[in-house]
Amino acid sequence: MYGWTGRCLRVNLTKNDFQLEEISQELMNKFLGGRGLGVKILYDEIDPTVDPLSPDNKLIFVSGPLVGTGAVTGASCNVITKSALSGTIACAKLRGHFGAELKYSGLDMIIVEGKAEFPVILSIMDDKIVIKPGLEYWGRTTSETENMFKSSLSDSWAARDTYLLSIGPAGEKLVPLANIMNDGFLSVGGAGIGAVMGSKNLKAIAVKGNHSVTIADGNRFVQVVTTLINKLNTAPLISQSVSSWGSAFLVGLCNQKGILPFKNFQSSSFDKSKHIGTEALSSAFSLRSRGCFACPIACIKKTDVNNSLFKGKGMAPTYMAIGALGLNCGITDLTNTGIANMICGEMGLDPVAAGGTIATAMELEEKGLLTKDSLKLDLRFGNGEDLIQALTLMATKKGYAKRIGQGAKALAEEYGHPELFMGVKSIPLVPFDPRSLQGMGLHFVTSNYGPHHLYAYTFFDEVLNIHEQLDPWTTEGKPEFVKRVQDITAVMDSLGLCNWPLMGLKFNNLVPMINSCLGTSYKAEDLFRVGERIWNLERLFNLRAGFGRKDDILPERFINEPIEDGPAKGQTSRADEMLNDYYNIRGWDEEGRPGSKFLKTLELESRDGKNKD
Repeated sequence: MYGWTGRCLRVNLTKNDFQLEEISQELMNKFLGGRGLGVKILYDEIDPTVDPLSPDNKLIFVSGPLVGTGAVTGASCNVITKSALSGTIACAKLRGHFGAELKYSGLDMIIVEGKAEFPVILSIMDDKIVIKPGLEYWGRTTSETENMFKSSLSDSWAARDTYLLSIGPAGEKLVPLANIMNDGFLSVGGAGIGAVMGSKNLKAIAVKGNHSVTIADGNRFVQVVTTLINKLNTAPLISQSVSSWGSAFLVGLCNQKGILPFKNFQSSSFDKSKHIGTEALSSAFSLRSRGCFACPIACIKKTDVNNSLFKGKGMAPTYMAIGALGLNCGITDLTNTGIANMICGEMGLDPVAAGGTIATAMELEEKGLLTKDSLKLDLRFGNGEDLIQALTLMATKKGYAKRIGQGAKALAEEYGHPELFMGVKSIPLVPFDPRSLQGMGLHFVTSNYGPHHLYAYTFFDEVLNIHEQLDPWTTEGKPEFVKRVQDITAVMDSLGLCNWPLMGLKFNNLVPMINSCLGTSYKAEDLFRVGERIWNLERLFNLRAGFGRKDDILPERFINEPIEDGPAKGQTSRADEMLNDYYNIRGWDEEGRPGSKFLKTLELESRDGKNKD
């Protein structure tokens, strides 16, 4: 067996025990690993209507087969569960070194079931698996948890080689906006997952391994990897922009094109913020590059902050943070945005969901629907200090701000104005205005995990024109384009690869690396078919959970209120106009349900009996 270890650790926290299981080669061939394998296990083993915070929900941590092999950017580990925020299937992407260390511990996957009686930490250290008491860690921030655990190890070398993922106070308090932190990086796309982990009284997982991962054709693999690295080192966006500033390089570009939202998507940030680009980022923070395992790009930027509001180390603000915690809250001060992003990391809050929720509160205040007396906070657009205070309070459920922690949709509905929630399936939008990007808007409404760009990088072509020269405002060809990018992303996630290399490479360039590692003879089309299988299985899970066409819709603002200024002036989203074509291309009926005959072509079966031929 190449790439895969073929082993799974199943942990039952209710019984305080665990067992090792074999993963069949057939299952790995059909779903690759990573996201695909996790989705298959969750679909088979839980009732999609289950309460996400009940012991019957499961948490699945799974690395792809290319993780830990030295494959270019082969570092991604996925966390699959039912989200406490959306109620849909959810997938968080873990960066850094945790995924590779999981493979070196001799495991592809960890399945966590049940609920511990008291807080615990799962420790996997050189084949020694222990469910350790974790009460002393409960209430600690994520960095405190990591430092305390490593300090408890007698061997400083072992501590250095140990990698942790953990929840902060937000996950412990079951805040629906809670996320997971690993290796000092917030996992991405994982709103609600931290609360599921907290509901199981699982504070952290620590891994350290001494196993190796076997590759089918080592000589060929090294040749291909070397070629790919050379290609990336000469790709302008990768070698210059991403390597220098990470995803924040997109800020100035998206601002110029009217894509960045301002004040809860009421308008475009165009011409409203002049000091948010890369030069301002370099001036505000002392940036240090850090890469994930086997990554030549090093897009993660670390920095230190010594401020009256916050002192510590953390990630410099990314595009997501600048857009969601900054501009969408009317804040153009990068220092405040950076501090807010670090607090999200310490508290274990998803920055996009938290930013979207506070932006909703700010618009409620602007319209006189929510007053300072209501929350004991002055949540006006542009007020960075109260934003930072609100993040801390909502994560710990202290004061009136705990009401905000229930999420943007719940807050808007509580005050009688659900139309002010800017999101899909209870999850706030990432900071790309769907009126400016028609393909992205269609992806937002159809994404199985909510409106997050990480599950279909349409902006690679709609904004950057890397592989195709696509007009961002047209709908022509967008349904086919969105489907293709969604399927490719499912494949990348399942293999354990980051999507950033696709800024400098075509997917076909990666196929020789995949085959030489796994000993397979895949063609690109074969892998796309696997991606389509995964996407459809996720859709089936959501259908069984009660979601359908009624949920594949953007807020009225994007449909009825054109962008007022900037290069995208006058644009509205036409995602609803493309939905039928998208369903048809997917092989689904008019309600977005895959037909049973179509599912058989994907070697899938529906268990709900509601799918038509």
